[in-house]
Amino acid sequence: MADELLITENELEAIRRRLIAIRRFVTGDNQSEFARKLEIHPNRWNNIERGSPLTLRLAMQIEKQTGLPIEYTIFGQTIRLTPAKRRQLAELERSWNK
Repeated sequence: MADELLITENELEAIRRRLIAIRRFVTGDNQSEFARKLEIHPNRWNNIERGSPLTLRLAMQIEKQTGLPIEYTIFGQTIRLTPAKRRQLAELERSWNK
């Protein structure tokens, strides 16, 4: 049962891709500007994009500062996104290179 609560490597990678897509959607390639919007140090954001854990508090801050719902950030659910935002974010996720 405890294993059911663990996040898989594939899920972690998907979250990472969405975080990069969100940052690119909001500030383009500028990590520092996005970090300032979230009121965190740019190095912290860079570490998150590289795979450091995303805290619930920061996920909530992303929603507050960007207007993008937390369920998109964590689970990839797009129901509360406009069709235009869905398309833009999907394209940003696809275009991201490792």
